[in-house]
Amino acid sequence: MLVENKIYPNFKSYSHYKNKAKGLINEDSSAKSRNYKAIIGSAAGVACALVLCSRFPKKETTFDEVIRMLAVAGAANVGGVLAGSIGATKESKERKWREAGFQMMNTTIPMLMVSSALEICKRVKQLNNTPAKIVGSIMGMVGGAMAATSINNAFKEDDEPKRKYTIKDSVANFDDIIMTISLGFKKILDYVPVNKILPFIYAYCGARSGQKE
Repeated sequence: MLVENKIYPNFKSYSHYKNKAKGLINEDSSAKSRNYKAIIGSAAGVACALVLCSRFPKKETTFDEVIRMLAVAGAANVGGVLAGSIGATKESKERKWREAGFQMMNTTIPMLMVSSALEICKRVKQLNNTPAKIVGSIMGMVGGAMAATSINNAFKEDDEPKRKYTIKDSVANFDDIIMTISLGFKKILDYVPVNKILPFIYAYCGARSGQKE
């Protein structure tokens, strides 16, 4: 039995721990089960998005490339959260959706800034060179990641600690590196098809959203 009140919202009664000791309550196995469901849901979302995207004619414009990437990322997060929410509490579901929101911001904002930087370099003769593209892409990735983290902290719950950008969060920004290569240095893809790992990156981010407790 879980007893909650305003003073001790996380207080659990003696009977709760007694039942858990008897094996009547197994929180760890339940959480693990939801984690696996989140992984499966995220992978399913990616697969569905890839199938749908393959049905539309592929164009070489920056805008179309961004839309395809965001569609796959969005499907991964929705799939991960929906599957990971099975059996979860209302509060846990809310935290999963907030995590998905951050993951999407951490994907979308840097990607838009990187694509904009590359587009500027493409249109401005003085900036249409490798050093300018690299510098612009780095600035877009760093600035976008900082913006996503700041926005997330601005809308966090009062009792939640401020989010700090971590190495795990940086995985989501690897797609920006791939976008830089795809749009600015296409010849590299002939030797190292790094764009093939994008679905796995988005599946990982979607799974993180669904595994948030």
